[in-house]
Amino acid sequence: MRRMLYGVSPIGLGHATRSLAVVEKLVAAGVEVRLFSGGVAADFLLKSGLPTIDIVSESAPRVVNGEMKWTALWYLRSWFALKHSLRRTETLFESYGPDMVVCDEEFSGIEVARKMGCRNAFISDELELGFARGKVAKYLERRVEKWYKRLQDSVDLLVVPDFGVSRGNRHYVEPIVRTVTESPAKVRARYDLPSGEMMILFSMSGSRIGSFLLDKVVEVVKNENLRGAFIAISGNRGPKVVKRGVFDLGVVYDNQNLVAAADLVVSTAGKSTEDEAASAGTPFIGIPIRHHAEQERNAASLGYTSSDYVRLGELILQKLGKRDHPRVYQGADQASRVLVSAQ
Repeated sequence: MRRMLYGVSPIGLGHATRSLAVVEKLVAAGVEVRLFSGGVAADFLLKSGLPTIDIVSESAPRVVNGEMKWTALWYLRSWFALKHSLRRTETLFESYGPDMVVCDEEFSGIEVARKMGCRNAFISDELELGFARGKVAKYLERRVEKWYKRLQDSVDLLVVPDFGVSRGNRHYVEPIVRTVTESPAKVRARYDLPSGEMMILFSMSGSRIGSFLLDKVVEVVKNENLRGAFIAISGNRGPKVVKRGVFDLGVVYDNQNLVAAADLVVSTAGKSTEDEAASAGTPFIGIPIRHHAEQERNAASLGYTSSDYVRLGELILQKLGKRDHPRVYQGADQASRVLVSAQ
């Protein structure tokens, strides 16, 4: 049986949920997969039923009042976190002996695979940076960007879960989303949610960087007096929200079912949530963290900016219940086939 070591970025939960979809297909194709990650992502994968080793150090960006801050410090912390992870990942590699290493925006596995001369693949839909603002941060970012570009060019396979033209080592697949496994009625019954009202789902980042938007959603829905609507919150790892008309579900391991059951999803423009909403035809509002380049690019593709924070009430009234045609994405199947063929 082919053996694959699969690294998952510990920042947020989008990489973990995307990995769940791909790994399910790989296992069905007869591949033995050993996962490794860190922090909340490792815990999420474990509780989702996949054996996962928690060895990757995490360095999430700092957010204050909806704005990304101290980017230079984030780059430095990320570099030191990578150095700490490398030793543990190398030990895991030597004990497991994989035929191939695959990493979803996790870098220590790629570095170790290249050192050991092992086949490797990198999964990412974010191939550019652009987070820096100050002089020091921009200087550090230029150095990191050179390193990141070299990594993209040197991996055996670069899998991009987005639309584009494949060439060289770069292979585009459709967005990767998890399969919806329950009907809206069953989802509401499972979480004891009202059956006759519209659901506004606030899907929170796994890195707890969406708290500023959570408070705004609760405030807006209350002020707009949206009768016949309630808020469901998924992903919250901070203080539980206890208010009338608000159902704080904490971390939800089948969030794609909640997304499909909702009448509107509000989030901080994370790619996985955005793709799951599009796949289900659920209306989506993405308000990015200011200066968070990845989220700002995701939001811009849908016509949103960080300044839309102030008109969130207007957007909710426009979007609530306005479903679109579901988009059938085959990204998980396509990615698994590409990875199996590359072994």
